[in-house]
Amino acid sequence: MLVLSSYVVVGTSISNQLNDYTSEMKHDNQPGSTLQSEDDITISFSKAQLSLGVNIEIQNNGNETYQDVQWSFRAKPQISGTGLVYKDQIRSGVIEQLDANELVTIPLRPLNRQTSSPFGLGLFYFNASISTSNAFYRSSQLCLLIFVFMINLKPTYMDIPPAEAYSLYENDTFDLIIDVVGLDIYSLGHLPGAVNYIWADGTLNETIPTLDKNLTYLVYCHTDPPSTASAQALVNAGFPYVYRLEGNYRAWADAGYPIET
Repeated sequence: MLVLSSYVVVGTSISNQLNDYTSEMKHDNQPGSTLQSEDDITISFSKAQLSLGVNIEIQNNGNETYQDVQWSFRAKPQISGTGLVYKDQIRSGVIEQLDANELVTIPLRPLNRQTSSPFGLGLFYFNASISTSNAFYRSSQLCLLIFVFMINLKPTYMDIPPAEAYSLYENDTFDLIIDVVGLDIYSLGHLPGAVNYIWADGTLNETIPTLDKNLTYLVYCHTDPPSTASAQALVNAGFPYVYRLEGNYRAWADAGYPIET
């Protein structure tokens, strides 16, 4: 049962008519993990009936019952092709009990004030996460929104703030860190061990076919447009484990985390 009893499913999910776009993030059982389970719990999105909104679908595939499962949803609107980002839309709540093999659907509807989600025109990056007593699980997708109609759900990268990125860096989660800024700026300072595959001159696109799709990547730049475009280019090429550093290099440096020159 959902604590937020005001949530009412409007129409039925049409996820069976969509390709399965659930992000298959690597799983880590350690507390504080921010990686999605491929086994016990999965998170996915589906369009609502007539594409009027989006559903978060939380599936317990295991035999364990979870208590007080906290969920959150974040939508980051962006004008297509510009990297301009509007204020994030965040929703959260608690599932009091998630039984074995249970599917919980949480609807987000632009036309319902209690379950409002952003609407307008542009690209929307959806991040959903849940936390249990021993792990966090996350998923992300990208969609085109035209007024209140969710169009063309597809996989996207996962945005993470510097503190979370640093924690994953310390735990050797990232197999490769990619700085997509120009070489002259890269040489002035970059994250430890980061390689420089420049977005603007096409170097990254030329390199993508040579990279291992099974590795976990962190992508950043000095501004949003190159980093978001680069991270999405990796996902579009079939890379499921892609993170983007929120705030890019400056946010990392301002937080006092290590850099190399």
